[in-house]
Amino acid sequence: MKAITSAARFLSALFSPLLMGTYGILLAMWLSFLCYSPFQAKAIVSAVTFVATCIVPVIFIFVLDRLGVVKDPSLNNREDRTLPYILTTVCYIGTGIYYRFVNAPVWLSMFLFGGALALIVLTIVNRFWKISGHATGMGGIVAMLYFLLCSGNSPLSMQWEFMAGIVLAGCVCTSRLILQRHTLMQVAAGFLNGFVCVFLPAWFCQGVALPTL
Repeated sequence: MKAITSAARFLSALFSPLLMGTYGILLAMWLSFLCYSPFQAKAIVSAVTFVATCIVPVIFIFVLDRLGVVKDPSLNNREDRTLPYILTTVCYIGTGIYYRFVNAPVWLSMFLFGGALALIVLTIVNRFWKISGHATGMGGIVAMLYFLLCSGNSPLSMQWEFMAGIVLAGCVCTSRLILQRHTLMQVAAGFLNGFVCVFLPAWFCQGVALPTL
């Protein structure tokens, strides 16, 4: 049981919501036609994304913790999440705007705006109910993989990558249940929030109908 708990903690740390924006852009750079872009351009965009969506929120949370505004820097308490969520939302919006300035595909910017939308939903719902941020992040990652599978923006078939994303999301969500950070409904709601908010803006910017299974 101790080994399972340790594995759950490891997965929760490795797939922290603060890293989801960076993982998303790395997947886009690797699995879409952006893989043919110059390495320097991909590195710069990835670095900017990491700083804006991870480092800046971490610094902000650290400052809030030092000031005594938040009780737990890991944000396990629902009451501690509002301000960090609002700042991270602003960071996602700013990064999405930056993508447009560097002429990234519209669908890539929409993933960041979709992430911001998911964070807005988290911020609102969190006032009343502790929805899972980890599950929301993994829902966004699966949404990106599904978009690449259905949209034709990848040189790969994407079936195996999509299935791997589903399995990984299941593992991360299960880790939150093992650690008793959330209930099954909170995890399911988080995943649905991330998937819908991230997938739909990117898909509709293509101007086509929703895919059928």
